[in-house]
Order: sequence, then C-alpha cells, then structure tokens
Amino acid sequence: MRKPPLVLVAAALAALVAFAPPNAEPAHAATGVKVAIIVGATHSATAGYRTDADVLYREAIKYSSNVVRVYSPNATAARVKSAVAGASVVVYLGHGNGWPSPYTYDPAYTTKDGFGLNADLNGDGKLSDYENKYYGEPWIRDNLRPAPNAVMLMFHLCYASGNSELGNPDPTLAVAKQRVDNYGAAFLKAGFRAVVAIGHSNSPYYMSALFTMRTTIEDYFRNAPDANDHLTSYASVRSPGSTFLMDPDGPGAYYRSMVGKPTLRTQDVTGAAYADTSADPASMVVPGNATPAADGAPVYGTLDDAVAGTNPIAALGTTTKVRVDARETATSAVDGSAIYRVHTDDVAGWMTDATLTPRDSAAPRVWEVDDGAGTFSPNGDGVQDSLPISIRLSEPASWTLKLRDDAGDVLATFTGTSDTPTGTWAPPAGSLTDGTYHWTLAATDGWGNGPLQDDGDVTVDTTAPALSLADAEGPVPQFTPNGDGSGDTVGFAVGSSEPGSVTATVRDAGDQVVDHVSIGAGTAGVLAWDGRTDDGAWVPDGTYSLSIRAVDRAGNRSDAQVRTVNAFGALGFVASSKPVFFPQDGDALASTTALSLTLRSPATVDWTIRNASGAVVRTVLSGAAIGAGPRTFSWNGRADGGALVPRGTYRSVVTATDGTFTSTQSVAVVADAFKVTVSDTTPVRKGKLTVTALSAESLDTTPALHVEQPGISSWKVTMTKVDTRKWRVTVTLRSSAPGTLRLRVSAKDGGGVRQGTSLALALQ
Repeated sequence: MRKPPLVLVAAALAALVAFAPPNAEPAHAATGVKVAIIVGATHSATAGYRTDADVLYREAIKYSSNVVRVYSPNATAARVKSAVAGASVVVYLGHGNGWPSPYTYDPAYTTKDGFGLNADLNGDGKLSDYENKYYGEPWIRDNLRPAPNAVMLMFHLCYASGNSELGNPDPTLAVAKQRVDNYGAAFLKAGFRAVVAIGHSNSPYYMSALFTMRTTIEDYFRNAPDANDHLTSYASVRSPGSTFLMDPDGPGAYYRSMVGKPTLRTQDVTGAAYADTSADPASMVVPGNATPAADGAPVYGTLDDAVAGTNPIAALGTTTKVRVDARETATSAVDGSAIYRVHTDDVAGWMTDATLTPRDSAAPRVWEVDDGAGTFSPNGDGVQDSLPISIRLSEPASWTLKLRDDAGDVLATFTGTSDTPTGTWAPPAGSLTDGTYHWTLAATDGWGNGPLQDDGDVTVDTTAPALSLADAEGPVPQFTPNGDGSGDTVGFAVGSSEPGSVTATVRDAGDQVVDHVSIGAGTAGVLAWDGRTDDGAWVPDGTYSLSIRAVDRAGNRSDAQVRTVNAFGALGFVASSKPVFFPQDGDALASTTALSLTLRSPATVDWTIRNASGAVVRTVLSGAAIGAGPRTFSWNGRADGGALVPRGTYRSVVTATDGTFTSTQSVAVVADAFKVTVSDTTPVRKGKLTVTALSAESLDTTPALHVEQPGISSWKVTMTKVDTRKWRVTVTLRSSAPGTLRLRVSAKDGGGVRQGTSLALALQ
C-alpha cells in the first residue's frame, strides 16, 4: 500500500525551455522532477532509437526542465550513472540481454538484465554506436541511485518484457515469466519502485501520464494506448513482495510487462520534488529560524531602539537559536536593513537583518510510506503476524509513530530521531478483531520546525480466503517438460475469494519438495508448473503432487487441495527441417526433408509417417529401444514399398515409452510444390481472400495465383514476395454461382520447370 507525499509540485515549464542537444544540460538552472533518457549503443538501430527518445524528451520537457539526455555514442557507464542519480523517471532504449536466453548462463547475471552502453572495446580511443558493452544486474544494483518512488521505462528491448530476439522462437509462458522477473530484479534492488517494459511502442503516453494522471501504476499500465487487455499477474520470485504483470499481444507474443509495486501512484512518482528540507534558505523566512551573524549581535528592547540602533538589552553568540516571529514595516536608520521581532529561550525583542543569518525554517515532509500490502494477520500462524511500517522523511527529525483503533485508543507507539521512522506492529495473537486501524506520525526537526503530522490506514485480516479449483476428474494429466515448446507446462484453473496469490508446493513421489509455484490472484487465473525444480533444472520423469492454496494479502492461507500430475519429458523436439518439400518432380532442388526427434532419456520408440487420413505410409522405427540423444531420418517422400507418396500433407508421428509413461508428438510437412494457406477456409463471393504460398524450391519466376469460380472465366493475379520463398496476395472474389472455388499457385522452379499446387474450397 502506498501513500502520496504531502506536497505536490507542478512544473509546466515547456514554454521557457529551449530544445537542448543530446548530452547537453539546459543553459538555465533545471527545475522540477528529474527525468533521464538513455539511448544505448544498438548498432544500426541506434539512429532510430535516438529519434524515438526525442519523442519522449519533447513530452517530458512539457512538465519539467530537469530532463537529462544521454545518447549513444556518449552513453558510457559513468554518464549514465550520473544521469540516473536522483531521477524520478528513467527511460532506456537499447539492447536487452536477459535471461533465460540462448547465450551462456552466468549465475551472477554479470552481463544480463541491464543496459547495453558505449565502451571503447577496440582501444582506438573512440566511441561509436557499434561498440556495445553489457552492464548487467550487479552493476545496476550497485551503481544506480534514483529518486524515491522512481519508475524505469524500457522500450524496444529484447527479453525485458518476456519476448525473444527477432527470428528466435517465441518463448513459453514459463520462460517469459522468468525473463520479466529477472529483468526487473536489479532495478528494484537499486531503488526503483516499478519497471515497465514495452517491446513494440514508445508512446508519449508513458511519459505524459506520469505527470497528468492520478492513478496507480497498475492502472497506468492497463490504460495505455497499446494495451491488449490480456493482463495476468504473478507474485515475483526474484523480488519477494513485488508483483509482475504481463499483457501479451497474443500467444507467445510477450511485449508488455510491469514489475514492482502495482499500488504505487503516479503522483508518488512525479508529484514530489524530494528537496532536502534541512537546507538554510537564501533569505529570511517569517516565521522562521536564524542565528546571529557574529558574536555580540544586539537585541533591542523596543522597535524604536532597533530603528536607532541604540540601547541593546542583550548580546547573542553565533550558536544561539533565534526564532523570527514577524517583520516590521520600519527599517534600520543605521544601514536600512529590515527589522524583525524575535525571541530565544532567554530573551525577546528586535534584531536587524544585518545581524542575522537565515537558518532551516521548513518542516519535515514525508517522501514515501511503505507498509507492504497494508494488511496483516496477527493470528500466531507465523505468516505475516506483524506489520512493518517504514516512512522516509525529507530530513532527520524527532518522530513519534502511533497505532490506534477506531476509538482513538493507542495500541502501539514507536519513537526515534532519524529521517526513517520505522516500527513493526506485532500485537498478540487473537488480541484484535478484523477491521481497519490507523497510524499517525508526528515529526519535528532539530530547529523546531513542524510538527509534521501524517496518517494512514492498515487492515487486520485473519480470515482465510476460499480457493476455487476444479475437482480432479478423469486420468492424471501428463505433460512433457523438456524445453521444446510443446507440452512443457501443466496448468490448473484456479481462483480466490480475495486478492492475493495462489501458490503450489510441488513434491515428488518420495514427498520431497522440488519446486514452488505461484501466481497473483484477483478472481481467476491459471496456475502453471513448468516441470523445473527451484534451481531451474528439469525434474526426472515421474509422478508429482501439487499442494495448492489461496493466500490473501494478509498472509492467510486456505486449506490445501492436492492435484497429481505425471511428468514424462523423455520425448521432445519432434521436427521437420522444412515445412514443405517436393520429391514428386524428381529433381534435386527440394527432394528430401530431415525429420528429427530428441530423447532426454532412453525409451522404446515407434516412428511412422502418416497421410492426412492417418494411415501409415512409412515406418521409420517400430518398438526400437534407443538411447538418449537426437535422431534424424532423411525422408525422400517414398512409402514403405518405394513409391513416391501423392502430393499432400503428412505427419511425422513419434511415440516413446519407458514402460510406465508414454508420450506421442508429431509434426506436419507438406510434400508439394507449394504449401498454400488461405485467410478464410469458407470464402464468400465478392469477399476478400488472402492467399499465402510457401515454395518448396527456389524459383526463377514470380508465382501467379489462378482463380476458378463456378460459371465464370478463370483469372489470375501476380503474388508479392513476403520473405524467403514466401509469397502472398489478397484478392476480391468475383460474382459467380456458389460451388467449388479452385486456387492454383504456379511458377517456374530454379531449373526452369513450371510447378504448381492446387487447393479446392467450398464457395458460399
């Protein structure tokens, strides 16, 4: 639960600020919330990222003149460290090097989950967009010092939002969750309260909304213009007490995430200047504090004596604390300085401005309040039985923190002198009824400024939530955890009667705990296990039990419900080297495809190739006992009898068993000149239809699409190249009778021979 600072600062200074070049400070003094915008060395993409960063700069400068830009080739570690210091909003565009990834694992994440910055890697004394050094989790954690309640915004990174690099396979949900959780960990440890990663956008909304909206960071994330409304939340493993949200574009497309404190508010980020209130002012504050400018400073008993500079009643030393009560309209006849009515512990009278030095006259302010979830359950079960409260002030002060009930009775008191009032409320088990309680803070600094008074609410909740989990029916679910992206997870639809999380403790057949799984819970979600241990290793094949509980924000746990699953990851990575090949024409351009599988452990294998109706056309292995490792079969498109199979779609089907568990996987491959797909398998007359053709062979000519509709003349259009051997065209079907629509894609192959593939569809 978050509480906003007491003082909000409005800094709309855009009209006063000239557009500054990258890496340059404005010529005038910067004011307002500090924003740091970083563009890392990103090779050929860097110029575009600088342009994107300037879009965000132009938005930020509308609200604060204190906007610092550090762009490649000048985005070195030292400059970035300086730019981030004290910043409330930090933006980074550049390379993302996260984990898990295809690269070498480093348990310290030395180069992972951080920034890619400029460094002189070749020793020529120059920096460029093409010399990139990764500063990972340890550097981020140990070097970045943002302002309280800072937000980290990341745009276009790989891995940070869970996504993969361009051209790599989409991650599983389990991998994407690890990437988001890992990428946020170091930034949260460095002091950021939220880390937002957006893969496909750098909308100005993400800057302007921090200054113009008064909402939680979760709603700020939900309401963005690029939001997909696919939001799920999870309890962070790397940053206990934090939550991460994911909003994928679609299956496997993880390009929006947020990790941190969803209850942080935008006004907490940009509403406070976070100035040190212990500083001495430049001029006298009335009422306020001062000290004599020199020993023997005179105090006058009347205003007339002060004006004349005669008949002092006391002389003060420089260590005397003077309270300035009021400014008189009269001025000194001696030097024209202002005259103030003052008092000390021992004397009251008048002093002139020339004999006083202004001192700290500002009361302490609250920068941030952290009471965790703002709720706890003092019931003696050892889970959240106490509530720690931590408050950060703008300067050291003498403070008193009290906890009260609705009647105003004080239940606990904490006192101290510091800029971080803290207290842990631990009432005896059963001593409180469920409900809302209140904390109050009073703080006065060393000059007597104050008292600051602040308050907030906390909740006592000792009632366990109700877990919603479908009854176990039918066979025990089996999954194949091995990292091939097929059947790697097993999941259960769960729900909780209260916000919080749903957790599972995973045990093997010997009742040993192997893993812990959790998701954030609102009303419903899917609790998924990826078949890994707490250390990230794949579990051995076998039977496992998940003890599932709902846990509310106060730490109350429902009774456990147990579900059993079978993990059999021996068989995986069943694949074809080509989605389409063409053995039937007899040339050598695309005559074979490599069918493959990988066994994680020894198994007995049946491997067949089947046609569209499921009939076996080729047997590769039958009841073969084979060891762990990869296996490949080069299929030339021939059946068991040696004849070429007809054109069409075939499946490589593999079944593996260890005698206890059995797993089957398959992959499709097209044996034809083209693999033809359409946007609508039930097309209508006068409707649009997109036809995509993937060529098995290299081509000498551009493919043409021939269209035949019932009762009218056939017609054709030229297709457009989309990618290597992929062609596409969108057509509007003509008016005709209903019946059969015939599509044929044809072109000359690399040997100059015309090849084609036909597809028939029912035309409505």
